[in-house]
Amino acid sequence: MRISVLASVLMAFAGLAGTAQAEYPERPVTIIVPAAAGGGGDTTTRILARELKEILGQPITIVNQGQGGGVVGLTAIKNATPDGYTVGLLFPYAGYKATGQADFSAKDFTPIANFNGDSSSLLVGSGSRFKDLKTALEAIKASPGTFKVHCSGGCGSVWDIPVAGMMLDYGIDVAAIKWVPGQGAAPGLIELAAGGVDFQTASLPEASALMSAGRVRPLAVLSPEPVPGFPDAPTTKQSIGTAVDGGTWRALGGPAGMPGDVVAKLDAAVAKATQSPAYKDAMAKANFGVKYLNGKQLEELMLRHEKDTARVMDALGYGK
Repeated sequence: MRISVLASVLMAFAGLAGTAQAEYPERPVTIIVPAAAGGGGDTTTRILARELKEILGQPITIVNQGQGGGVVGLTAIKNATPDGYTVGLLFPYAGYKATGQADFSAKDFTPIANFNGDSSSLLVGSGSRFKDLKTALEAIKASPGTFKVHCSGGCGSVWDIPVAGMMLDYGIDVAAIKWVPGQGAAPGLIELAAGGVDFQTASLPEASALMSAGRVRPLAVLSPEPVPGFPDAPTTKQSIGTAVDGGTWRALGGPAGMPGDVVAKLDAAVAKATQSPAYKDAMAKANFGVKYLNGKQLEELMLRHEKDTARVMDALGYGK
């Protein structure tokens, strides 16, 4: 009788534990953003967090950790307890390895779901002699050392690496180009408009104000399809006959080893959030693209990103 009662008690506790796990989340969830407040990563994550709060039924706390160009925040995500209560923003990270800042890889994280994607573009000042991408690439190929390209931040990052990869595939000696680092897209675009550099890598939303003012213009956007809101920006397919897909992506991820059921619930929540009219409207007003990928697709994207970045960084001579 005692054994039977004890067994019943143990089974009851086991049932409670299973119920508690199934009810994730039972308390607030923290999302670490490896970037300062106000930037693209912060803005898009906060838009997502508003939807996740309603879907998950728990408060979502955003913690900005942009120190070290994002290394501090990514390290915090990597080292968090893998219970689903501390997750974070993942974005193109492979460049850190080539520059010696950190050595992150897909195995350090649990990919949950991607929620944003924006394409890079190659821009020129309004007074540039180049009217299309093909003419510009031919000129750079003939004399790469005579051209300056602004990176819209630290070189070896989300906007310049895809453009450098496109140039590399076009047969250009990308290491001979003068890649100019800066403090972000805005000051770089002003320098571009003033003629201080020949080209700039940036997203179309970042350049939209100066584009509308007629001070800069895109030669091409690295997107398989035209970017909504920018019908006059030609794709690389339209410009040189080759479709190129490159730019930034932003995703929700956590430390390695998260429970599968927790990951599935968060993935489903992100999928639902990205389909909500409120999310789509907020992203459109802020000029950010919506791009949902599930955990498996995100993992494939991360692995491809690491491979592509290593190839381009090696050609650029970074880290040597």
